[in-house]
Amino acid sequence: MTGKGQRGTWVQPAEDLTAYGKLHASRAMAELLDITETLLRAPATGITRAIRLALARAATVCGADRALLCAAGPDGGLRTIHDWMRKGLSRRRMALIGGATDWAGDWAPILFAGRTVVLHPGAAAPGDRAAAPLAAAGLQTLVAVPIPDDAGRPGCLTLCWTGAARIAAEDLPPLRPLAAALLAALARREATRALADGRTLLRSILQTGTSAVLAFDGARRIVFANPEAAALLGSPAETLPGKTLDAIGCRLLTAEGAPIADADRPVDCVLANGQPMCGQHVVLACADGRHRILNVNATPVATTSAGGVQVVATLDDVTGQVSTDSALRSALAEAHQLAYFDPLTGYYNRRGIVEVLRDCLHGCGSGGTHLALLYIDIDGMRQVNGGRGHWMGDRLLEAVARRLDGLRLDGGDLGRISADEFVLTLAEPQPDAATAVKAAEAQAEAILAALREPFRLDGLTLEITVSIGLAAISAGTTVEALLKGGELAVMAAKAGGGNRACAYRPDMEQDMVGRVALTQDLREALRRNEFRIHFEPMVRLDATGLHIVGHEALIRWQHPTRGMVPPNAFIPFAEGSGFIRDIDLWVLRRAAAELARWTPDPARRHLTLSINISSASFLSPGFAQAVRDLLAETGADPRRIELEVTEGTLLTNLGAARTTMSELRTMGLSIALDDFGTGFSSLSYLRDLPVDVLKIDRSFLSALSEADANMTILEGIIGLARGLGVEMVAEGVETPAQFEWLRAKGCQTFQGYLFGRPQPAPQLALPPEILALGGLDAVAPAAGAGRHNHPPLANG
Repeated sequence: MTGKGQRGTWVQPAEDLTAYGKLHASRAMAELLDITETLLRAPATGITRAIRLALARAATVCGADRALLCAAGPDGGLRTIHDWMRKGLSRRRMALIGGATDWAGDWAPILFAGRTVVLHPGAAAPGDRAAAPLAAAGLQTLVAVPIPDDAGRPGCLTLCWTGAARIAAEDLPPLRPLAAALLAALARREATRALADGRTLLRSILQTGTSAVLAFDGARRIVFANPEAAALLGSPAETLPGKTLDAIGCRLLTAEGAPIADADRPVDCVLANGQPMCGQHVVLACADGRHRILNVNATPVATTSAGGVQVVATLDDVTGQVSTDSALRSALAEAHQLAYFDPLTGYYNRRGIVEVLRDCLHGCGSGGTHLALLYIDIDGMRQVNGGRGHWMGDRLLEAVARRLDGLRLDGGDLGRISADEFVLTLAEPQPDAATAVKAAEAQAEAILAALREPFRLDGLTLEITVSIGLAAISAGTTVEALLKGGELAVMAAKAGGGNRACAYRPDMEQDMVGRVALTQDLREALRRNEFRIHFEPMVRLDATGLHIVGHEALIRWQHPTRGMVPPNAFIPFAEGSGFIRDIDLWVLRRAAAELARWTPDPARRHLTLSINISSASFLSPGFAQAVRDLLAETGADPRRIELEVTEGTLLTNLGAARTTMSELRTMGLSIALDDFGTGFSSLSYLRDLPVDVLKIDRSFLSALSEADANMTILEGIIGLARGLGVEMVAEGVETPAQFEWLRAKGCQTFQGYLFGRPQPAPQLALPPEILALGGLDAVAPAAGAGRHNHPPLANG
């Protein structure tokens, strides 16, 4: 190969070396072989010094001025590992030679081909830029001997001469084994360094790791312990080698605190089986009384030295982790409880019921059966919270949940999905949806009856009713649709007066749209002043005959498109949606203003006005003050105003009712108990409440001719009113026969269509045929006893 492809023409064949002198072959060869042998026998601890010494001796034997040991670099070029330079060379000359030898990379391909490179700069062709640096350094000969490498990228041993080289071709072969020995020495040095670094790293890991590390011999004696192990065992690290765990007072126990048998100890198991063991939890009882929970990993170690290391074990203190895991499990259980169960009642919450219903739907789909749910809403819960307080409301909800749970059938689930709404599922499979709803209806009747029974809480008696919506659980529907259907059915039950059950029908969705529209209409009605007051006369029978003594103010709604809307079409909805308070205040204001306008009129100044008040308004904390403000605003005479409340209002919160009634009576207003005798069995509260009037519910009169029981009840109410010294008003009188019966029993004040229907203007006189029922034809009011027969005012 010529220098044409090697960036220069100054590569000469080896046989041409004779022109530059010759070493004594036997002496040079012997010395070079001796250098090689010495290098191969050099100990690992002094390998660097041996390399440098071999390089210097080889250069001296060959008479070279400089020697370099180069290795292949990662970029494919050569890099100098060690070099030697003859003493006496000037610094400038040394720098020039060093710079010139950097051109060794130009002949790397020849070296990689396994050939020795011999360069003669002086014989280079003119302009050869590769020879210029060597010539400038004063080099006359350069020999580069390749160093074999298994990877195919060798290094080289380079010798440089500034004068005539005394080396011949037969002197080159001994340089090859020397070059190989130098490369082997370099590899030994790198391996030694790597081993030392590995040992240092291992020592650092063992000394600084968070795990305790123990090494044991075949007799279970400790051979090595890192600082973490010493701290765990409670003994100085230097005292541990040669001792067993028992010898230092440490015992291994089970999680229950029982001693672990020798054969079951981690180290013993590894020694016996020769297999690694991972993740064994044991309790370490230390000599100082500490107990730590350990996670132990142990592995056997192959060794040929007698009594050497046989087992290495790592021990992690997981005492805190186990405690944390226990706390975590408790926290997860608590989180699950909060996520799926109602904290007040302990039964499912809405999310839990959703999961129950999903399971029900899955079961219906796989079995082709039908189930049912009951959506239960407490009637008037707002009044309980407002009148008794939310604390008592919570007590009531707990009691309702317990009573419902007692009625729950096998397999059914109960949950409270909102403030006063419960869902109960029936898990008995039915062949079709209609049968499932029929089974739910039977269960609903049992629930309605059970929840009508009074609740006695902290010495108080509360009576409630519920509205129940029923829906079939069938495959193909969704949880959202089921709950929506149940809620629509509940709303239908409430619209019918509550205290009843209603099954879902598809057309109820349209009813819901109507309710939404009604909500908006009520807002607009208040804003646009669309409500009206009609007056229904109240008459009194005295010694002079029948007289109109007052009126009941009844609200009507003059809807812009629907015309005159009766109260039963919107008042129940207003009570359920919260609009009733605003409506009550509107009626109070208008009625008081109307009463004030009657004062100057001699024909009307004696009339009273009776106004119905909802329980939501009557039991609200600021109701009495609101009435006081309205009286001051309108100038109405409070002695002519009668406020009507129902028994249910009073019984919801007797304390709040008593306070409000006392404040109102102090102002001069009177209190009438409306719909008396319906739904409640205890009348003892009448002794403690300042009630002025009892109004007999019209339902007793409508069935007066049908059952003797109604007659008996009416006679009892009349006698009760007489005994309590309060006035009694009979509502719903529609026939002369009813009037005559009541008159015969001692009733004196009446109200009903027999005397007059509600009208936009107050009725001032009775027709002759009605006056005839009283026995006289007089039309002028007469003085007499009773709340609804006031004497003329002083100014009239």
